[in-house]
Amino acid sequence: MNPRWTARRLIVSAFLLFHLTATAVWNVPNSPIGKQLIPVFRPYMLPLGLWQSWWMFAPNPMGSTAEMEAEVIDAQGMRHLWEFPRVAQLAWWQKVPLFRHPKYTCNMLAPECGAQREFTARHAVRRLNLQAESFPVHATLMCRFREPPPPGQTSQTSPRSRSVQVLGTYDFVSFEEVHP
Repeated sequence: MNPRWTARRLIVSAFLLFHLTATAVWNVPNSPIGKQLIPVFRPYMLPLGLWQSWWMFAPNPMGSTAEMEAEVIDAQGMRHLWEFPRVAQLAWWQKVPLFRHPKYTCNMLAPECGAQREFTARHAVRRLNLQAESFPVHATLMCRFREPPPPGQTSQTSPRSRSVQVLGTYDFVSFEEVHP
């Protein structure tokens, strides 16, 4: 028996066991075991977008559309807006590589995602391609919710109510702080 083959199989088996356990624990609805083990698997599940949530099922599914954006005010007082990809507005072949974006937006609503929110705000500032003289900047990460139109109506015939939730505000002093 080849020892390298055995070690490789052991590593793959350990990873699969970890992944399947994490998925099973995450998907069990409101159990005492889940409440204790979810914090163990959270650093693995959340950043990769592998998490699942029961809010998409009855009796109280999330009915609104969540869209994330960042408003950045630079040192000169100029306002810049970075809108994260809106997958619903794309053709199906454009949606495929971005299908995790709506899930990521909903993930940012969880109270324990503070570090990820700051990382997301830094990403938005980088995507705006601001120059070094634009710093310091003040970034506000927010999520806009749009309610669906009533049954039997379209968004063109019935205006959709909107609300905004601020996810965090961040001050980035220098260009190097955003571009490590």
